[in-house]
Amino acid sequence: MKLLLSLLVAIPLVACNNQATTAKEAESKSAYKSPGKPSMKVDMDYQISKERVAVGETVDIQFNFKGQVKPSSAKLKTSEQLVLHGDTTIQMQKSGSNSQHKFSVTPMTEGIHLVTVIAEDVQQSHTKPFAIRIVAGDKPIEEYLQQNGQLEIDENGEKIISMPAEER
Repeated sequence: MKLLLSLLVAIPLVACNNQATTAKEAESKSAYKSPGKPSMKVDMDYQISKERVAVGETVDIQFNFKGQVKPSSAKLKTSEQLVLHGDTTIQMQKSGSNSQHKFSVTPMTEGIHLVTVIAEDVQQSHTKPFAIRIVAGDKPIEEYLQQNGQLEIDENGEKIISMPAEER
């Protein structure tokens, strides 16, 4: 009987101690915050000569980087139907902090085209991409956007987009 009584007293004490340990573990886990992926602490300002252009019309783009870190170079990539005039790599000068960099692009088809400027810091092996949108044509932007699926309403009255499967 004494053994049974001592077990009945000991079991709640062990359970309480176990819950306290679990609470401490959860508290210590929530206090840690992951720093995330390492990336450059840089921002980009840019100006384009026109918001909308006609097909075949050249757009001049000026950009500069600002922030804690200045990249050592920038790579330029364009969407398929956008012609880049100039080099795809721009070397940055360390002396000029607010120096403007210029290049030009020409859209060959109507639609929304993207220029990606990738800031690179060779010393730390970090990169950070920025996108610049060029709209060619005079249609509303909604007509140029790609529809990925078909809008449907389910039996509960909620709107869902039915997406086609992509096979690879």
